[in-house]
Amino acid sequence: MTMFGEVDTYCFIDFSSGGILNISNRISNSTPFEIDCNQPLTISIWSSSGGLVLDDKFQQQPNEYFLHLLVSSIGINKTFSSKDISSVQRVTGNNDIPFNAKGSIRIIMEEDFVFSGEYKDVITIDVSPSINGGIY
Repeated sequence: MTMFGEVDTYCFIDFSSGGILNISNRISNSTPFEIDCNQPLTISIWSSSGGLVLDDKFQQQPNEYFLHLLVSSIGINKTFSSKDISSVQRVTGNNDIPFNAKGSIRIIMEEDFVFSGEYKDVITIDVSPSINGGIY
């Protein structure tokens, strides 16, 4: 008799807040998320602007911030500057499997906003299975 079984790999992230973080009139704010993977993971994170950009384009430089990524159950506790994440940054955990792991992202402004208007940045976060583990 021969028997076998197979489980497909899965890995996803879910933001209960809908993925919108409002920092109006605040120096910092955070949002929780859940990660569910059935093997160790790699998180890739990047910013479209490298900071918060004013919609009316008077401002030449984006307002910079720090992004703190925390998923303590798998050993991720990392802070990036918005300049750092203007290109893709990757981080892996401690090779534990994050079944229904809770995490958070905190944005901390480096300086106050000066001009009135709406400031925006889009941060993309991708989670994927990590076959080899390790830190990038």
